[in-house]
Amino acid sequence: MMKKVLFALLAACSIWVAWDYTRPVEKFVVKTTAGEGDTLWHLVGDVMQREGDNRDIHEVIYYTREISNIKGTLQAGDVVLIPVEVRK
Repeated sequence: MMKKVLFALLAACSIWVAWDYTRPVEKFVVKTTAGEGDTLWHLVGDVMQREGDNRDIHEVIYYTREISNIKGTLQAGDVVLIPVEVRK
């Protein structure tokens, strides 16, 4: 009995994951300017939460650094470009 329940649960999860990956992904960039005391962690995290981006924040911070050309510590006045991906 337990094996049947686990198998049914696994099948349902597999179907849901397959369906989720077929949904279109909307990609866009959010432009913001760093203020005094801002960190990439907080800026990126706030944008991801607001827009509904469920990726790993470390991945998004990496790409944010790349496209924003941020080499070291974030400074007030830096323009930050945050790449967002949202499944519809």
